[in-house]
Order: sequence, then structure tokens, then C-alpha cells
Amino acid sequence: MVDLVATTALETLRDLLIEEAKFLSSVSSQIEEVAEQLKAMHRFLKDADKRQDNSKMVRGWVRDLRELSIQAENVLEKYSIEVASKRQGKNLKKVLKRFICILGECGNLHQIGKETERIRSRMAELTKQFDALGKEESSADETNWSRKTYGHEIEEHFVGMEEEIKLLETLMKSDDRSNRVISICGMGGLGKTTLATKVYNGEAAEWCFQARAWICVSQQFQPKAVFQALLKQLLPHESDEQGENELVRKLYNVQKDRKCLVVLDDVWDINHWNILKCAFPIGEGHSKVLLTTRNKNIAATEYVHELRCMSDDERWELLQKIALPTNRSQVLTTNEINLLEEVGRKIVRECGRLPLPISVIGGILRHESSLRWWEKVCQTIDSYLQRGSGVDKDVRVTQILDLSYKALPYNLKPCFLYLGCFPEDEDINAEKLYLLWMAEGMVSHEDRGRGETLRDVAERYLSELANRCMVQVKMDEYSICNKFESCRLHDLTRDLCLSKGKEEEFLEVVDRHMGTEDASSICKISRLAIHLDEAGDDYLGKNKNLRSLLFLPAGRRGRGRNNLGSINFRMLKFLKILILEGYNFQDKRIPEEIKGLILLKHLSIERSWIKEFPSSICNLPCLRSLNLDSLGGLKLPNTIHKLRRLRHLSLPHPHRVKGGGKLKLEGLNELETINWFSSSVDDTTHLLKLPKLQRLQAHICNEESLLMIIDYTSNHQEQFREIKLVIEDGITLEKNGSSLLRKMLRIPSLSYLKIRCCVGKLPAYEIESWQNLVTLIVEGCYIEEDPMEVLEKLPMLRKLTFWNHAYVGRKMVCSASGFPNLTSIMLSSLGNLEEWRVEERAMPNLFHLSIWDCEKLETIPEGLKFITTLKQLWIGDMPKKFADRARVVDGREGEDYYKIKHIPSINFVQIKNG
Repeated sequence: MVDLVATTALETLRDLLIEEAKFLSSVSSQIEEVAEQLKAMHRFLKDADKRQDNSKMVRGWVRDLRELSIQAENVLEKYSIEVASKRQGKNLKKVLKRFICILGECGNLHQIGKETERIRSRMAELTKQFDALGKEESSADETNWSRKTYGHEIEEHFVGMEEEIKLLETLMKSDDRSNRVISICGMGGLGKTTLATKVYNGEAAEWCFQARAWICVSQQFQPKAVFQALLKQLLPHESDEQGENELVRKLYNVQKDRKCLVVLDDVWDINHWNILKCAFPIGEGHSKVLLTTRNKNIAATEYVHELRCMSDDERWELLQKIALPTNRSQVLTTNEINLLEEVGRKIVRECGRLPLPISVIGGILRHESSLRWWEKVCQTIDSYLQRGSGVDKDVRVTQILDLSYKALPYNLKPCFLYLGCFPEDEDINAEKLYLLWMAEGMVSHEDRGRGETLRDVAERYLSELANRCMVQVKMDEYSICNKFESCRLHDLTRDLCLSKGKEEEFLEVVDRHMGTEDASSICKISRLAIHLDEAGDDYLGKNKNLRSLLFLPAGRRGRGRNNLGSINFRMLKFLKILILEGYNFQDKRIPEEIKGLILLKHLSIERSWIKEFPSSICNLPCLRSLNLDSLGGLKLPNTIHKLRRLRHLSLPHPHRVKGGGKLKLEGLNELETINWFSSSVDDTTHLLKLPKLQRLQAHICNEESLLMIIDYTSNHQEQFREIKLVIEDGITLEKNGSSLLRKMLRIPSLSYLKIRCCVGKLPAYEIESWQNLVTLIVEGCYIEEDPMEVLEKLPMLRKLTFWNHAYVGRKMVCSASGFPNLTSIMLSSLGNLEEWRVEERAMPNLFHLSIWDCEKLETIPEGLKFITTLKQLWIGDMPKKFADRARVVDGREGEDYYKIKHIPSINFVQIKNG
């Protein structure tokens, strides 16, 4: 990824030389020449990347260029450090002191000049070599794998397996004790997880089981984390703070007492299953375990379903679904489709009988339906696979995946490899990923359209990777401007990420399977991700060239490391990204040495235990993204406003300001996103002076701040994309005939609103209001009139929660055609509610319903029987009389059971006696 090195090095240099262009004038002209040569490397690599696999000489040249580019980056950043040192020093004494520190490691100005001259000389040699290799002539016949970026199209590509689904569903329904543990066995990429997902989410499972849980076990096996995750799904209100024996006991009992389905996905080792099975009452009760594995030894322990390979027709059907979406195939003639089918069937024969390689090749063909293009792809696959003739199926799958990686556009390759940083089987937060891509320089300014930010470009990059079936994405249904909530990798695709990352010296991941003897391989790596509970400093070795260091929790519910060990941050002066996630910092303070990482662009202490943040770290001149969303009530210095290049800021919740006063934000003119702003701690007047702010998440604690935000956002509607507000108790929203609530609801970018103060009465619905409100949480508002008459008209509302005396009336009505897009509703602690009427055709898309602690509510609404989309019902902390009306007791259906018996998952929790 030499072009990435070039881009980030040049950006760093540009940032630090804006005002200091003449500093170190003795080498500045040479530095400028090195910068120009790095730009040339960027151009060379785009050309060389097309033919690396066809020329050993080109591959050798690329390796040499990669090493040279790292050396060039080091020189540019040493120069940048000198510039920043000059800027930081306020007098000659401080400058000299800083110079002594730096020059003791990287040499004096004369040494920088010598290194520069050597790079210039070597670059000239490589340029001649590249010219001698002969530039590849562009022609109409050239196989150009890249294509335009399109809006993301989410389709479910599922072919075959219908008989397997029916068989497994029959086994799920059976009470045969010999079928309590069912294994789906098959090689990687065959579709085991896809099949298990279909069964898990199918109507049969929803009907047959009272509770369900899913966990991906994988190679990163941690028994306690598995037990915790399963119990949390089966009993959501259980505490996390339990020992392993207690977890096993409760997990065993809930499966014995209730009919549960547990899926253990991707079990690798027979020993792992032997450790886990003590938590499953295989000989008691009626619960089932569905297990997917590649290991036949594991599968042989119980009932085995060995997954078959796809037939020829199924393979072509899958490719057709991916490569020829409906909108494309409709414009093709019958003859064109027949010609494409002939080539397509040849392609799928080359891919073997597994869905995964067919999917990724379909991603390459997608949106390009010319016969010539398909023939080119077919020829390339055929030529590529001939090198591995005679190999087994696993190797063939790997070859196809490898080819799909090489088919990625040049700018997407580093973005794809970067996904390997994250722990196995983890849902990767999309916003976090965008920030890291941007900090790494992987998102090109040249790809921005009119009015777009780099974050928008990053979202398009992820969309393109999803279109090519290289990554699985989850849509963000509760945002008005974000497409994706998260993404994840298939385990085979992640293996490709890691192997390619290591091969290209792009990335190394340290986990429990790597011994310290492997640390020597890290010495040349630019990016290091450590997934360990301990510090992991043994793996850093003497790598002074590290650019990115990510400490991420080892388990899904990682409790955090106790300290950073003996990491010498002074040695890591080239770091640009530092993530310290889930740490319990010694003395509750972040290490002061981090203040010396003056090239740092991204710093995150998310979910770490920390009490105080040093003011010196706010002098980092290149910082673009700062995530302080930590635990422990962090005390912040009032110097964050000095981070002039900051674009994304997540404040801790809650937080305080050292020395008192309001947190200053004025001067952060590049800031685009701020999360967890609090008007009680942070200066609202400064917030309204941020010219590029687009996304705001804020807690509002006084009327003055609320009014200022309402007025500003109303007058700058085009500036803001999404606003999320929490209105705290103590604010009067209705006063002297003036309605702050009505004004607030007119903010077009308002998507999330939580109200914790007294309202009394909701304002009448206005068509220009509430237009983009997706989530509404009403708490302690003491609304006297039925709010449903107003709220059911909201066109975008998907999630509604009434909690803790939010409504104090006796009757609530959801009328026909009301709440057209609502998917989740929760009624909790409404002490006066006696009747809730739901009319036919109300809430046509409702999926989840919770009723908690509404002790006067007499019956289940009659209209629930008409809502066929309703899949989950929770009844908790309710009188036994109410619960008995809604369930089957001793074989007898309660009076209200007929209204909800179509709901697959009905759960009763903490039912009160009497």
C-alpha cells in the first residue's frame, strides 16, 4: 500500500508546514523533492498493481518501492517532528531541549539531509527499472476490474437448502431425546452459518421455543464469555457479575425449565464442546442445541447433518441473483441472458460447489452485463486457477477469494485489509471504521462529490465492499442519514485479510494463539492490533516505525486490562492511530508520554476506566478524531479547544471540567461531529460557533440552552444532518402560551428525542413537524391526554418508549392506520393505565412489544391478534392475574391467549403474586 504511505506522509507534512515552510531551510528543498517522489510512487503503484501477479520482476520492484517509501515517510515525518517541535517551543531554551530529545534518536539536520539524498538516489534507480519493465499499454481489451460506486443494494442471496431447512425444522419440533444436539457439518464457505440462521430465524423456531440464543464460538474460545452471552440472551435481566460456576448453573436451569434453542456457531475444537456441554441439559427438558462445525469429530458426538454441495443449477441461480439483479436482468433480451448463462455456468464450475466463492465472483460481475466482460472474467479465473490445479476444495476457495481481493479497485484494498484489525466474529461499528480509514489516509479527497465529507466517501467505500460480497453489512434502521450500523467478515474472508496484511507488511494481529516467539515478525509492520487481556507490550519489540496501535478487548464482554505494561510511548513517535479500548488505567490516568506523539490523528480511550485527562495531550497538532467516551466520570482539562484540526469528538458521559467553568469549544472550526455534549458542563454559545458541525448528540439541562439550539438549528437547516437530543428534568417546555416542544419538533434533522421533564400535553400534530423523528423516549412527563392521537401520525417513527409516569391517563387508543412504520413499543411504569385499545390495521409493522409494571392494566389489547408482524412480546413485573390471562397454565389457555398466540416468542419475567 505504497500509495497510502505516500498520501498520509504528504498530508502530515502539509498540515505541519502551513506556517513553517522555511523552517530547516538547509534541507527543505530536498524534502520537497522527496515529497514529489512519493507522489510519483503513488502513480507507479497504480500501474504496477494491475500486473503484479503476472511478473516476478514487478513484484520485486513493488517490494523495493514499499521499503523505500517507508524510509521516505520516516524522513518526512522526522522533518515534520522538527517543525512541530519548533511550533511547540515558546523560547529558545525549550526548542533546544526538544531538539536534543529528537535528534538523539533520528540524527541531526545533516543526517536528515543524508537520508534524503540516499532516498533520491534509490528512487531514481527504481524509476529507471520501472521504465525498463515497459508500461502496460491501455486498450479496450484490458481487464479493468474496477467499477463505479453505486448506491448500496441489499438483497438476500439464498439458493437451495430448502429440503435441509425442512429437515432441520422437523428435528427442532421433535421431542426425540436422541436429537437434542444437532450438528451441521461441512467445509468453510459451504453455508453452514447461513443454514443455521435460516432455521434460527424461521417461524418453526419462533413457534417452538420460548427463548433463543446465538453465539459464535470460533477459535478465540473463552468459556465464561460464551456462558455470559448465552445467559444474557435467554435471561436479559441477569447480572453480568457472576462466577463461571454460577453462570453454568443458571444456564442449565433455564434450558431445563423452558424450551430454548441455543446455536453454537463455528465450533472448531472437540475440547471446546466438551467444556461447554456441561451447561446444556441434554438429558432433561425439551431444549435444543444447534451446532455448526467443520470438524467431523465434533459433529459425530450427536445427530449430524452433513451439508451437501450445490448442484449445477443452484450454482448458476446464485450467481445470477448476485451478478444480474432484477433491475439489470429486466433490460436484457432472452438471447443475451442465454449467452451470459453459458459463460456464467462455466464460471461457477471453476468456483466449485461452494456459495462463498460464487458470491464474491458475482460481486465482481455485478452491474456489468456485457458478454465481453463476463468472458474476460471467466478467462482470468481459468488462468489464475491453473496454477493450483489438483488442489483440494479448501485451497480452491482460498484461490477464488484471493482473486476477488486482487479484483478490488486500488483504493479499496487497504480499506478491506484494515477490517482484519478487529477481533474475530465481531460486529464492527461502521462509524468507528470510517474514522480509522480517514485517519489512515485511506479515504481520498479526490473522491468527494459536491457537498460531501470524507465520512460520506468512507460510507461509499463500505457500500462498494458490500456490493462485491467482501463484507456483510447491517443497515442502520434508527438513523436518518447513516446507511450502515455495522459490518462483519466471514471467517474465511477474515483469514484472507490477515494473510494478505501480513504478506504486504500492512497489518499484524496478536491474539492468544500467537506466542512471544512470533514477535520478531512484527518488527517491520506498520499496524499492530492486540487482542489480549494482558498488556501485550512484549509484542511491540523494537518496532520504532509503528503507525497504528490498536489495543482491543479480547472477548465479547472483555473486562479490560489492568495497565499498559511497560510500553515506551517515547519510542513510538511515528504513531498516527492509538486505540486503548477497555483499559483500567493505573492511577486512573492516561500516560503523560502520549503527549509526545505529535503525529497522532486518532486517539480513543473508549470504555476505559479513567478519572483525569492531562491537558498536555490537547497540544497534539494533527489530531482529527478524539473519543473520550470512557467510564468513571472523566475530568477534562479546558484545553480541548486547542485541537484546531479536530473533526470528530466524543465526550465522556458524564464528564466534568477541571477547575470548574464551562468546557470551551470555540475555535474548533473543523468539527463535524460531537457526541455527548452537555449544556450543564459545556458552553452552548461555543457550540453555536462551529461552522462545520453536522451531527450533534446533546443533553440539554436548561431552557436557555435549548432555545439557543432550537433557534440556531432552525436558521442553519442545511448545515445539520442529524440531531439527537435528551431533554433533562427541570426544563419547562410549555410556558406562557409558548411551546418549546413545538419549536423543537420543527427541527428537520431531529431523529432521536428523549424527554425527561414534565410536559402535560403534547402539541397538536403539524405536517411540517416530526418529519424525521425515528426514536421517541418519554420519561416522567406526566402527560394527561392520550398521546397516541398525536404520535400515531408520525411518518418515520420506529421506536416508542413510555416509561415512569410518562402518561398518567387511564385510557390509550392506537387507531387504524396509525404508526405506519413503528417496529418497537414499550409501556413501562404507567401506574394509572387501565385500558389500551388497539384497532385493526394499527401498527402494521410492529415487531417488538414490552409491557412492564402497568399494574392497573386489565387485559391484553384485542387488536394485537391482527398484527402478523409481531414476533416478540415481553410481559414483566405485572400482576399474576394479568400474566395468567395471557398464557397457558396447566394446559388451559388464559382468556387473552387467543389474542397473542400467533406471536412466536412470548416471555414472562418477574411476575408479581396476588
